[in-house]
Amino acid sequence: MKNLLLVGIAVAVAATAQTMPDMKENPISATGARQYASIAGNITKSIDKMPADKFGYRATDDTRTFAQFVGHIANANYMYCGLVTGGKGPDNFEKNASTKEALAAAWKGANEECTKAWATMTDKGLAEMKTVGTNQVLVANRMFGNISHTYEHYGNLVTLFRLNKMVPPSTEAAQSMQKK
Repeated sequence: MKNLLLVGIAVAVAATAQTMPDMKENPISATGARQYASIAGNITKSIDKMPADKFGYRATDDTRTFAQFVGHIANANYMYCGLVTGGKGPDNFEKNASTKEALAAAWKGANEECTKAWATMTDKGLAEMKTVGTNQVLVANRMFGNISHTYEHYGNLVTLFRLNKMVPPSTEAAQSMQKK
């Protein structure tokens, strides 16, 4: 499973690098795409790193488990980025998925949805209005809202790593950079 996830990460990173908006032509959407790729990488690494038996771990009785946070982030990716791609999530992952394998697959699909949305995004596209229900929504609000939401819940995952005496992926990366 771990090797499969690492191969998936490598393929996704390579595909994302090839499909990001051009920084000169679309600096705002290119910046967003890079921010999204960064936090998505931390979510992917978190899923890979957290042992399967810890997916049911929660900080307190009234908070989400690690699995529920991952499912929630996956659901949100489909909601936010589906505005651009027209895609919809196939399931309520927060309620209906609890295993590491199921959530890794849910996240993979949700991440692909947002990677696809950012790959097609332009600065002009961010300024478009789209209909959501009976409301008009600025695309930039949804796309940058997704980045902010994903960072917010990555913070929850970091807390769960720390409570389990584990180093979260972003800290691991920072520590390895300091050693160089």
